[in-house]
Amino acid sequence: MKSMKAGVIEGPRRLRLAEVPVPDVGPEDVLVKVRNVGICATDLEIYQGVMPYYLTGQASYPIIPGHEWSGEIVAVGSKVTGWKAGDRVVGEITISCGRCAYCLSGGYNMCAGRVEIGVMNQNGAAAAYMVYPAHALYRIPPSVSFEAAALTEPAAIAYRGVEKLNLRPGDRVAVLGAGPIGLLAVQAAKALGAHHVSLFDYRANRLKVGLELGADRAVNLSEAESLEAVLPPSPQDRFTAIVEATGHPSAVESVLAYAAPKARIALIGLTGGRKAAINVDHLVTYDLEVHGSLGSPGVWESTLRLLETGKVRTEPLISHRFGLEQLEEAFALIEQKDPTVVKAVLQLD
Repeated sequence: MKSMKAGVIEGPRRLRLAEVPVPDVGPEDVLVKVRNVGICATDLEIYQGVMPYYLTGQASYPIIPGHEWSGEIVAVGSKVTGWKAGDRVVGEITISCGRCAYCLSGGYNMCAGRVEIGVMNQNGAAAAYMVYPAHALYRIPPSVSFEAAALTEPAAIAYRGVEKLNLRPGDRVAVLGAGPIGLLAVQAAKALGAHHVSLFDYRANRLKVGLELGADRAVNLSEAESLEAVLPPSPQDRFTAIVEATGHPSAVESVLAYAAPKARIALIGLTGGRKAAINVDHLVTYDLEVHGSLGSPGVWESTLRLLETGKVRTEPLISHRFGLEQLEEAFALIEQKDPTVVKAVLQLD
């Protein structure tokens, strides 16, 4: 086993299906046979050349993308304990130094020396095999399929954003955006005790999925005369917690309109370098709480328990399946905003 097929992004809009060496397994690493890979907006942004890390110089090409994945261990390094060939695993995207103040306080997503698998300076899962640090692995519960487990990472992103809102009984939650993160945030909010969850989007098919996954109300903004027309007239009756999961500047700019006084807001989406204006007077006079949420530190075990119990389901999000050789075709379909696409997944042998 000397070489393998991999999808390599060599620069903006330069993707090549290449034969590359199987990576060497270090003493504290494992070699994973990749089974499934979720394709997300971040992968597309890397392909397009607009992902923020590539604009700032924090990351560079070439890179094998793929940070949402599931697989099976086929070899372990000499110092690895607790793992063996045949174990079914997923892994955290952020690999940090483990020694800086951020790492030691649990905020390893802010480590200045971190790499992010498939995103920033470390090859990812769009390949037959990949090497992974054993300490960043988690066991897939027996009841969870490889395909469902491949979406653990976006589920953890959504869970962490919702967790920051510190939901309380009686909370009315608005989720803006019925993309994969928004649909997972709906489920996380219900699992964390939200009294009522409303999902807002412009796409009827995704709103339908949201209702099937537990949203109490789905609002199609394309059918509304205005945002104000679908919100309670009194600010006091609006939402006590809001999740912004689109990353679209206009959605970010509208987020305060949803908020009741003293509401908590979680911003999960990245705008891809675009600017969004916020009404600071509104933010201050409503005494609002705003949280940014990057990554998924510290929540993978909780997220996998939700997958195991079925409180969060990822399979209903999967609308399209591709082989590795179809990765560029998958990017094109997502970029064209095909209305039938909710989540695309690569299936590897």
